[in-house]
Amino acid sequence: MSKDVKRELKEIPAHQRFNNFCEGETLARFTWFEIMPCRMDESDGGFVQCEADWAEFWGIYGRSNEGTDDRPEENLATAIHDTPTAYEAVRIARQIALETGKGFVAGDVQFGQYPRRKGQVTPVAEFTELAEDLTLAIHEDNEARIAPEDQRVDDFDDHPLADLREAFVEYSDYSGSDQRNPYEEAAA
Repeated sequence: MSKDVKRELKEIPAHQRFNNFCEGETLARFTWFEIMPCRMDESDGGFVQCEADWAEFWGIYGRSNEGTDDRPEENLATAIHDTPTAYEAVRIARQIALETGKGFVAGDVQFGQYPRRKGQVTPVAEFTELAEDLTLAIHEDNEARIAPEDQRVDDFDDHPLADLREAFVEYSDYSGSDQRNPYEEAAA
């Protein structure tokens, strides 16, 4: 994709580009971003973040520090964009990371968020670390959950975080020179 197409996309107002933004909103106010699976929960009366296996859609959220004297680290989550697949969420997230230079975290409520540095979730703008951490998390979970005699070759691909991990592989240096361009629509 040419730089002209990327520049044209960046010039589209954010409320026309991201389906949860209102007119006048921008990405500039956010410190970092996250990608999480979501579903409708009637008991909570709305949409909630959930396990990857239960996702009805994937949400991209912006985080901004709204701390007070009592809670200085309080980060408010604001919905930016919802999409039906983890793959599409990561594609749009890659655009945001390239355009803002700000970091992302991703995961689900069952396994937590990644990447982790020394046990702390740390947003990153380059997605290779996310792909690596998700790869390790899937391997560790499968080893802990599945007895060696019951392990199968497709356990990794059947893991709840596998689709999210694969999307980060595709949109990072993890895949080397085959890294996908986030400004091109993925073939259906």
